[in-house]
Amino acid sequence: MGVTLVSTAPPRVRADGTVAIVSPSFGAVGAWPHRAERGSTYLESLGLSTKLMPSAARNDSWVSASAEERAADIHTAFADPEVDVVLASIGGNHSNQLLPLLDFDLIASHPKVFQGFSDNTVLCWALLVGAGLRTFYGPALTANLGEYPEVFDLTHRTMTAAWFGDEPLRYEPAEEWTEEFLDWDQRIDLTRPRAMRPGGGWVTIREGAAEGHLIGGCLESICWHLKGGPFWPDLEGAILFLETSEEAPSPAHVDAYLTDLEQLGAFEQASALVIGRPRDYSEEDSKTLWRVAADRTEPYGLPVLGDVDCSHTDPMLTLPLGARPGWTRGRRGSRRSSRPRPPAQSGGNRTFKRAGPLSRGFEVDKGQGGGQAHSTRPMSMGEIRSSWAGTTRTA
Repeated sequence: MGVTLVSTAPPRVRADGTVAIVSPSFGAVGAWPHRAERGSTYLESLGLSTKLMPSAARNDSWVSASAEERAADIHTAFADPEVDVVLASIGGNHSNQLLPLLDFDLIASHPKVFQGFSDNTVLCWALLVGAGLRTFYGPALTANLGEYPEVFDLTHRTMTAAWFGDEPLRYEPAEEWTEEFLDWDQRIDLTRPRAMRPGGGWVTIREGAAEGHLIGGCLESICWHLKGGPFWPDLEGAILFLETSEEAPSPAHVDAYLTDLEQLGAFEQASALVIGRPRDYSEEDSKTLWRVAADRTEPYGLPVLGDVDCSHTDPMLTLPLGARPGWTRGRRGSRRSSRPRPPAQSGGNRTFKRAGPLSRGFEVDKGQGGGQAHSTRPMSMGEIRSSWAGTTRTA
């Protein structure tokens, strides 16, 4: 069991709104100012203003500043009536130091978009559980929005739809993607675009259909800093998404992490599992990862989808965490119905399929009609729909 989620959607971002930049863990703005400048220029091209919080540009060691100063930046950003978005500059490994310092009443009384990924999983979950605020797992200032020569189109489209849009959010596989790293210290990233690979669609690990609220993030952050703690949410009916960091934990390590989650009851409670595209994996490593995900979830009959663009590769989708469950359909039937157990299979002989592109994506119904992008009405993200039945080709 975990904390029952009762969440509020933040107001839609105003067309001329302000983005506050924070560095809750590592000081990326201070380490790579050229990436921060490019990210800020991109945000300004959207008609937004940027505001750097007092400690965001510091780079004291493996963190930007003291825990107290980093927490104060977050409080200042949320309390500022001019700010629409609180955007993390990058991840790290020390956002957990902020948890006992956060004023959740202040944050809850000033709801606005909070966005980050990787180590910011910790804050996305903490704000969701502690303040009842739906958060966005999505691009960070330096890592994604500082891309040269421009932000990837899929990253741009899904983020701006989540921030400004009225329509349900639809997600589809990237037509091409990259994991190439061009050295930021030497500014090699400014010399050429990164090399791209063909997309090929998402991988159907186990067919099925599911609907529920979306929750997830970086697997290591979840298992190191959140697992079983005070900010562990109730996963009943959730679509759980998990992705690995740039440290590329092996399939064996992922197996251990997933075992921890299984023993916490996560796969018994969840309605589906989404695995982000692993970074720096060989094709054989990826196939092993799909087998691991299939084995760990087999007793529960979960639909499982892999290679989704919600990870440490680019482009990156913007996913809203904490949207309330809608209605359920598809082969899974009612959430309360018994789960079918698939026949036992030999892990080494499994064949995983590539899901079709658009119709196998998933959709967030924000439940809004009309209104302008600058409206301050809350975004009512009602349902998250996911359907993965059927395939188009072998992975």
